[in-house]
Amino acid sequence: MIEEARKIFNKKDLTLDDYNKFIELKNKMKTNFEIFEYSWLAEGFELRLPEIAKKVGNYSFIKE
Repeated sequence: MIEEARKIFNKKDLTLDDYNKFIELKNKMKTNFEIFEYSWLAEGFELRLPEIAKKVGNYSFIKE
């Protein structure tokens, strides 16, 4: 799952589907290591949210 999250994070062009899949992966993480690695990726992913918001037109897609 971490590898899949990394692939999404490293995509050149993120979409709303990528965001939803990335969040979905978070809910599947079970080990402390996975959660730690995901948290690191999530911080970077947050910096890329404007790319998705530009396509969607706003930030209403963000889940808590």
